[in-house]
Amino acid sequence: MKVIPIIGNDNSFLYRFLVSSRFRVARHITVIVALLVIACNLVLFSCQGYIEMLGKWTYLLIFNMFLLYGSIFYFNLLYLVPRYLLKQRYLTYILSLSTALIVVFIFQATQEYIVSDIFSVPNIYVGYSKVAFVMDYLSSFPLTLLSIMGGGMTVLLRLWILENQRVMQLEKIRLQSEIEHLKEQISPSMLFRVLHYSGEQALVNPGKASKMLMKLSQILRYQLYDCNREKVLLNTEIKFLTNYLELEQLVSGKFDFHMNASGETGRTFVFPLLFIPFIQYTVKQIETQEEHPASIDIHLHAEDENIQFNCQVSIPCLEPEQELNKIRQRLDLQYGENYRLELTGQSIQLELKGGGK
Repeated sequence: MKVIPIIGNDNSFLYRFLVSSRFRVARHITVIVALLVIACNLVLFSCQGYIEMLGKWTYLLIFNMFLLYGSIFYFNLLYLVPRYLLKQRYLTYILSLSTALIVVFIFQATQEYIVSDIFSVPNIYVGYSKVAFVMDYLSSFPLTLLSIMGGGMTVLLRLWILENQRVMQLEKIRLQSEIEHLKEQISPSMLFRVLHYSGEQALVNPGKASKMLMKLSQILRYQLYDCNREKVLLNTEIKFLTNYLELEQLVSGKFDFHMNASGETGRTFVFPLLFIPFIQYTVKQIETQEEHPASIDIHLHAEDENIQFNCQVSIPCLEPEQELNKIRQRLDLQYGENYRLELTGQSIQLELKGGGK
């Protein structure tokens, strides 16, 4: 399962500008400057033939235009969006915003009529006829409506980014807990079996019992401390596998093993306890066979963050089982499609591409 953020990462400026509370004032300043530029453009362009006649009244027109569009913008942003749009009452939202814009246009037209009457200008906006004047407002209405709604869209975008971030964090926590759960299911019964057997050997063979307990302590130390990290060096994982096989060999005596490692095992990181389920499964299958002793050959090769794991058994005893579904789930979670697992009667081959998720 992959979670892909559509909007950049947490360090992008756009993300921080839209989401962070530190940029709240900067966001409002940006809106105010944009509204002021729009007001200046509307007045200066529309009154370009009457600027000298208007004189200082030009600034009043710009200020009034700025107040008009600023009021409707923040009315939409602070009232209409949370009251209707965020509650998915879309029709009510569009009707309310349209009504507010009509009121603004009526106010704007009244202002233009008063100013044109004061300065004895037939039509202050480029001398349009009354029909053209009305058509100009009607044609600009959808564009103005979409522009004001764009302010609401920024709120939705901000909320979507925050919600997307929350979902990603919850998904990450869920995956991590699921992985930890899968790691905890790695055959704890073996530990109790070793403790019971070492207790029996303590009376008849104290040296063997001591060696078993030493190996067991190394295994437990690795599981309790090193496995708390997200990744470990491959050579430490190999050492853990070797200790485990030596311990199982002391307990059962039904197999021999050979561990071979090559490549960049001292520089390649891997998720902890990733290979041990295959080893446990192999040992378990060998112990159910009558032909003893069997041999296990394990080869690990690492190069450019790619890892190849190959486990060969001398007797055909490996068959797909429900137990391997757990490790398949873990591989899906941690590597997605960047792994290949093949199981035959005498071998397990796993190829990992890249460092995982």
